Amino acid sequence: MKPKKSRLRRILQILTALCAAGVLCSAFVLISDSREYAEGNAAYRQVRRIRESRESAAGRAGGGLTEKKPRAQSERVNFPALKKINPEAVAWLTAKGTKIDYPVVLGENNSYYLRHLFTGRRNKLGAIFMDCRNHGDFSDKNTVLYGHNMKDGSMFASLTKYRRQSYYDRFPAMELDTPGGDFQIVLFAGIVVDGSRESVRFSFQDARDFQRYIDSLKKASSFKSHTAVAAGDRIITLCTCSYEFKNARYALFGKLTPATK
Repeated sequence: MKPKKSRLRRILQILTALCAAGVLCSAFVLISDSREYAEGNAAYRQVRRIRESRESAAGRAGGGLTEKKPRAQSERVNFPALKKINPEAVAWLTAKGTKIDYPVVLGENNSYYLRHLFTGRRNKLGAIFMDCRNHGDFSDKNTVLYGHNMKDGSMFASLTKYRRQSYYDRFPAMELDTPGGDFQIVLFAGIVVDGSRESVRFSFQDARDFQRYIDSLKKASSFKSHTAVAAGDRIITLCTCSYEFKNARYALFGKLTPATK
């Protein structure tokens, strides 16, 4: 009987040790994740302060013109200061009332900014980045931006909330500032796509092909929008991870319209 009790005691000791190791590993992961979240969010708070630095107010110091006209250059973002931190900065994306308030970068590939902040520091938050196949001036028919769906609601996590009509009704538009001028993104569709294959189109054969694409997006959209998109318009796609199935992505589509003052 004693050998059996000894073996049982040893098994229990091993199981206890394994459980303790598991708890320690889980605690280490949680602490590590929390540290990365804190460091990443702190870095972006600092970048926001640089965006709003005094140089960017130069365009707002002029006379009070009342005539509306397209903005020839950004008046809200200090791009010279941002480019000193990262020369690959191409825009600033803001969705008022949400956590989306980030610089946009264009890298040489679509992998670097998955694990690097705007500042270049390695961090799981990554950055909001443009597909490397696009031109950095948003002149393409469809410009695609990517960002992580983070557990703390940062980066592009709020995009998946557009699966609800009520959320779209509250936040139907975003702001996009670029060195060449400011835009409004008027949202018109949002769909779940398969990230394991090319689900978002970049080019179109002609105006009719583009219009068919727009109609298909609006038909499949998780919310209803009355935004009209014409053949001559340019669109932008914002994409993040979703969890309906393996490699699911939520893609939010908007029409680019020049901001006026």
